[in-house]
Amino acid sequence: MKIKTKLTLLITFVISLLLVVLNLYIYSISKSYSWNDFFYRLRERTYAAANVYLEEDEVSEKIFQEFQKKLNVKIPGEIIRIYDSLNHPAFLKDSVHSDFPVSVIEKTRIERSFHGKDNDTFIYGIYYTDNQGNFVILASAIDEIGDAKLKHLRNVLVIGFFISLFFLFFIGRLFTKKMLNPVNEIIKQVSNITDTNLHLRLSEGNGKDELAELAINFNRMLERIENSFELQQNFVANASHELRTPLTSIIGNIEVSLSRQRSNDEYKTILKTILEEAERLSKLSDGLLNIAQASVDINSMKLEYIRIDELIEESKNIVQNQMPQSKMELSFVNMPDNSDDLLILGNKNLLMIAFENIFENANKFSDNKNVKIELVYSPEKLVINVSDTGIGIPDKDLSNVVQTFYRAENARQFSGSGVGLSLSQKIFLLHNGKLSIQTELGKGTIVTIMLKLS
Repeated sequence: MKIKTKLTLLITFVISLLLVVLNLYIYSISKSYSWNDFFYRLRERTYAAANVYLEEDEVSEKIFQEFQKKLNVKIPGEIIRIYDSLNHPAFLKDSVHSDFPVSVIEKTRIERSFHGKDNDTFIYGIYYTDNQGNFVILASAIDEIGDAKLKHLRNVLVIGFFISLFFLFFIGRLFTKKMLNPVNEIIKQVSNITDTNLHLRLSEGNGKDELAELAINFNRMLERIENSFELQQNFVANASHELRTPLTSIIGNIEVSLSRQRSNDEYKTILKTILEEAERLSKLSDGLLNIAQASVDINSMKLEYIRIDELIEESKNIVQNQMPQSKMELSFVNMPDNSDDLLILGNKNLLMIAFENIFENANKFSDNKNVKIELVYSPEKLVINVSDTGIGIPDKDLSNVVQTFYRAENARQFSGSGVGLSLSQKIFLLHNGKLSIQTELGKGTIVTIMLKLS
């Protein structure tokens, strides 16, 4: 069942339920009013009978005639009886042979009044004290006019309900169709989006309601998917190129060495070249594996609390051993009294890889000139600034240097594969951190890493 039909039925059901409750309330109020009015009329009849038959000797003739005139106006099916203390009918005699049950008479005598209903017949009684004795006066009648009015009201309410139900369904259908038109439009737009036209976006409407919010979030998702596709395509293209280069060199050197007999020195030169290319291939493979590891959910990794100052110093020492000519200066600013404030939850191996890549780049692209590493503490975050006085990054390349395999134009003279900075950014993002770059061509670069403290 479509949502449109479900909404229509739901709206119809809810409003119908309200109509049923309202109709029942109207009918019950009308019925209660009609019954109370008729009981009041019967009460007036009992007092009229009392005045005519029991107070004749105590009132003036004019008043007596008025009571008698009132009593003579009969109600359809009316029966009036006056019972003495022995429950015998007194005064009133008519052609209708009907008496009230003794239980009703006694109840009226005990409770001083009575009103009730027996099928369609209304009964009202009073206990009347007179100088002639104590009497029970009972009157009964059928409220033909009231019953007719209630029946008419009931028919009107029932017919009105079903007519309302009919219109409700079609009006609800019309409104739900109108309300869901934007959804249908979104469905139509989404069905046109494929992997070949991920640049398409949904119309965001007025930008205020829930459907607009859905379209906005969907567009953001499309943007992320488009970026992922582009990165994947670039990754595959660049990875295949980067992997092919050392493999081609290795295969070429082996073919050259096997083409004819060579001297030991020539073999050594060829093997040295093959070793360099194999090491390059190994480093590239490690970088790709690390990127894959940095792309998974951090919650699925082994996490531990790490002293960030110790980790940075350890990473610096590793790079120093690998690059003995490097000149790195490490400083700490605004350090806390409690060393536990420097703890962050993360994966130590990945963080070390990230910092080592940043430190290596700073030394490599500054030709081993002075590199400053600064750790700044604040209660909310840790900031690590890595400053060099190297070649810098051209403005046109700055936004792309964090992409895998991308290398700035002025960096191609240095060895490398373009994996390190991209990998470092992924690792910092995985740890809820942020990497930013400030640079000036020919003067140097400042890489800033911000890590939030939990």
